[in-house]
Amino acid sequence: MSEIAGGMPAPLWEETLEARVVELLCREETVALVTIVRSAGSAPRHAGTRALCTAAGFEGTVGGGVLEARAMAAARQCRESGLSALARCDLSGVGPDSDMICGGSMDVLCEVLTPEAAALFDLAAAALREDNRGAWLVDVSEPSLPRRQLWVEALPQDHALPPHVLADADAARALLEACGRKPGLVTQAGRSVYVEPLNAPPVLLLCGGGHVSLEVARLAHACGFVVDVADDRPQFANVERFPMARHCYVLPEFAGLVEACGVGRRHYLAIVTRGHSFDREALAQALTSHARYIGMIGSKAKKAQVYAALRAQGVPDAELAAVCCPIGLPVAAETPQQIAVSIVAELLAVQAGTLQRLRIED
Repeated sequence: MSEIAGGMPAPLWEETLEARVVELLCREETVALVTIVRSAGSAPRHAGTRALCTAAGFEGTVGGGVLEARAMAAARQCRESGLSALARCDLSGVGPDSDMICGGSMDVLCEVLTPEAAALFDLAAAALREDNRGAWLVDVSEPSLPRRQLWVEALPQDHALPPHVLADADAARALLEACGRKPGLVTQAGRSVYVEPLNAPPVLLLCGGGHVSLEVARLAHACGFVVDVADDRPQFANVERFPMARHCYVLPEFAGLVEACGVGRRHYLAIVTRGHSFDREALAQALTSHARYIGMIGSKAKKAQVYAALRAQGVPDAELAAVCCPIGLPVAAETPQQIAVSIVAELLAVQAGTLQRLRIED
């Protein structure tokens, strides 16, 4: 029987920007949602990058440097005036002696959100929690009055909204196809619509709560992963040890790992338990899931032993070949901190689709 140890999960807004918006709007705050809708040249970030301009300041980043400074200035002006705007941020006016030689520009939507929008963003946050497919559609034909709609394949339980804020499914799917299912602007019938697929942050499930896991959790959380931890010992899976974790699961012998931790398509599993038998058990269960990534710590000898045992249980070689073992990019890491860098670098490479060319197989 599993249990969630160490008290309540971390606040939901740490998982998604949508939930953070809900929290702010429910305080009766007005915020400016800053979204890159188009980038060109050597702009530091791509379309879909978002940040918030709040009463307390800027949360998040759209790239840094002069471009971000101009985006922040535009967002502050919009929030103070109560009027949204589509701002062009480029390096015009930057002197020739500046060190900003990369160039680049970006169109940034500074969208003023008032408390009336809380229900819509709450629906989006709920859809993201359930890993529901969907998309934001924002008509920016009149930038000062952007019209935001949401499309989700299925409404989350206990959520209902007026029809005018829910996009037509066929129209939403057509717009998603038109932009290649990536964030971007689509022009149709004289209208400009910004399309952004709902994209929940990736979840890293650390199987094992030892020294390596602690360092991986810190770095992965800083890099945008939601972190969950599972261990068979309460003293190694609790909120005091892992304050950055969303959930800490205590699972005797790691039984029921996939079900207890709700492993799904956006999960990355790092198997770093305290023993070979636990690693083998966690890996056997992980291979039955739909996790995007599975990695296991271990030497060549351990890998051979664990894989041989799983083959004897009927696990196909093709499934084992998809496991990253030894886990992490080969950077000759030794300390827990160095190993954490190699593991998180590998996770980021999976996200970016560059792992195959970075990982060197022995």
